[in-house]
Amino acid sequence: MTPAALAELVRSLAHDVLTSRGLDPAAVAATVTVQRPRRPEHGDYTTNVALQSARTAGVPPRELAGWLAQALTPRREVRAAEVAGPGFLNLRLTADAQAEIVARVLAAGEHFGAPAGRFTPLSAGTEEPPTVDAAQYAHARLAALGRHAADLGITYDNAQLGLLEHEREGELIRTLGEFPQVVGAASGAAQLPEPRRLARYLQRLAGAYHRFDDSCRVLPMGDEQPSPRHAARLALCQATRQVLGNGLGLLGLSAPERM
Repeated sequence: MTPAALAELVRSLAHDVLTSRGLDPAAVAATVTVQRPRRPEHGDYTTNVALQSARTAGVPPRELAGWLAQALTPRREVRAAEVAGPGFLNLRLTADAQAEIVARVLAAGEHFGAPAGRFTPLSAGTEEPPTVDAAQYAHARLAALGRHAADLGITYDNAQLGLLEHEREGELIRTLGEFPQVVGAASGAAQLPEPRRLARYLQRLAGAYHRFDDSCRVLPMGDEQPSPRHAARLALCQATRQVLGNGLGLLGLSAPERM
């Protein structure tokens, strides 16, 4: 589940919660923001929709946030929903919900996150493209990993993506899910002089990949037999490689296969 899809779910449930209590659903903010918290221990995502909507609805923000937590908890996508501070709502997604992001990237391929109607790189015409060496290096490492997996006869076909439950796997998946929004922000402003936001995102994605790689072994070692978890992690690596390649392509930069 991408942040945009989660935001739409939160907005829909907020509308239903107010309606069911005889309150005006129009109090729900027109745009619901769902973002990554600054501190990972606060959850996968956080939203301030209750703070945005409570005054118009005529209820305390924490009470509205509590109603939303009750509505979200039974959802198959949500593992936990907790009220924090004056009315923030911290959310944790299930492994299956996060796995949807990996499946979506693999299904869309080079079209994942592509801005509609854009056929030229975002940096076309700029004198000096942004530096994304960490992203290019990560792409090359992932390409090498793919070749090694092929030599071992390991594929990610029909991978059980719900097995991606490690903390570092989740961090990487959530970072992948931000790509469409980052591209939309980077390409949506005609006045944008150069796509620094996209470049920063790709560097951040590379960092998330390296932290995952340090903690989660993708391929079997020695006489170890390939397992469903290996296939799931290989699928995550392929999705990461795809998003890095898509982003580098939008910047008009190469996605190296070897370095």
